[in-house]
Amino acid sequence: MRNVVILALLVSLVSGAVIKDLVVVPEGVNTQLTIVADAPFVANSFTLKNPPRIVIDCSGVSSPLVGGKYAVNRGGIREITVTGFTEQTNLIRIVGELQSDYSYLTLTEDNNFVVTLLSGLVSPFPEWHATAADVLAPTGTEPGAPVPTPRPAGTATGGRPISFNLEDAPIISVLRLIAEYVGVNIVAGKDVTGTVTVRLHNVPWRQALEIILKASGYAYREDPGVIRVDTAENLDKQDYDLPHASKIYKLEFAEPSKMLDKIDAMLSPKGKANVDVRTNSIVVTDVEPIHQKIERLVKILDTPTPQVEIMAKVVDMDMSISQGLGIDWTLQGLSSRILSADVNSNIEPQILGYGEINIATVPSLAQLNATITMLEENGKAQTISSPRITAVDNQEASILGGQRFGIPTRDISGNTVIQFYTVGTKLEVTPHINSLEEITMEIHAEVSELDRASALAGRPIITTSEADSKVLVDDGNTVIIGGFIRKKETKNVRGIPLLKDIPILGALFRETTKTVEDRELLIFITPTIIKS
Repeated sequence: MRNVVILALLVSLVSGAVIKDLVVVPEGVNTQLTIVADAPFVANSFTLKNPPRIVIDCSGVSSPLVGGKYAVNRGGIREITVTGFTEQTNLIRIVGELQSDYSYLTLTEDNNFVVTLLSGLVSPFPEWHATAADVLAPTGTEPGAPVPTPRPAGTATGGRPISFNLEDAPIISVLRLIAEYVGVNIVAGKDVTGTVTVRLHNVPWRQALEIILKASGYAYREDPGVIRVDTAENLDKQDYDLPHASKIYKLEFAEPSKMLDKIDAMLSPKGKANVDVRTNSIVVTDVEPIHQKIERLVKILDTPTPQVEIMAKVVDMDMSISQGLGIDWTLQGLSSRILSADVNSNIEPQILGYGEINIATVPSLAQLNATITMLEENGKAQTISSPRITAVDNQEASILGGQRFGIPTRDISGNTVIQFYTVGTKLEVTPHINSLEEITMEIHAEVSELDRASALAGRPIITTSEADSKVLVDDGNTVIIGGFIRKKETKNVRGIPLLKDIPILGALFRETTKTVEDRELLIFITPTIIKS
């Protein structure tokens, strides 16, 4: 019995209320337009320009005011026109021509729909009623009548608005009412059963249909002229029985081999996808609903990949001077692994210990460039390398600067082979760009040095320091990595020219001094987003 009552209420809602009057009254410094009805109804409003107008579409209603054009001339409203539509007899459009393009608010009070125009007019005006006003010119509802170009209510958000207040209503009956109210064909599968309880007010009908079906565990497909409702599994099976067609998806930016696995995951059981490397395309054979999904996927993923220009600068300077550069180290004392490898005997690298690295950021490298240049002129610093590379977003880029040398070793068969080693500075940087144009950099820094004394002894030893960090910086800012400290020994010979070079006796005429200083390697990394 309850279901019958609910469905009867829905039928009355579809058949519509009667708009009895239009009332315009002052509301403070604003204007209030009230659509007076004898029962609840659904209204959708929007504005037009040239000239400024407010349009209110009332669904499921009728009115004796239809066909009238009324002069208001108060509260910022010049005229009001009430029109009907021959194709939809239960839809009425109320158009108010305004003096200016006002903002507005809407409110539902009991059976009435209230529009408040934010006119800002201070002068009061007398109350106006459409039922007491003279009709300027009838508009009619014939196909050739001067009706403003219709914009279906809620078209942008899913169709005409609809309201529901359901409790344990059969879902088949609800689908039938939606079909009759909107004027569409809905076909429900044999597995669509059960009841639904839902309360919706002024919701676009497509959204309402989706909400009701999701709440009941069903889905729908919209084909030309008909909407199919069933379980998602049954709909997929029906889609798979459709004719198969082949389409070519030519990619402009993405790599087909990397896109193929994403497309494979969307294919039906009988669908196929292959890569054509020559044309940078993917050929897909499947049913039309699957092709529609793939088209949306390709449109989203086949976009230009942002690129980052990474400029690195490696500077070697006295440790005491590096501490006096005025760098505000934000991260200090982070661990870095130190390895020592005896490459002549081909021994596996042995972990000696851990050092400490420091990380800082500055808005621009230009702030320190002048100081570094001055130190280089005075022999206090030396720029070892200054490479510049371009990296794709989320892809690793490598920077390597140093020397490459070969060491003769023996393989497992006793044959002499040349083993090549690179000594210097190695950087591996992976940039990640976020929506704020900030760059997160995953940095792996490796600094290696050849021990010259061991090299002269025939057993070269390479000492390597490694550090890993992840830093977030703004576009164009600079990350500074320090803490790669090593001792540098300098030998200086002074004496009497010619005499100091005499073998054995020359030692009486020369003086040899050794100085040992702590040197620090600073690595400056500046990422910049490349913009087209």
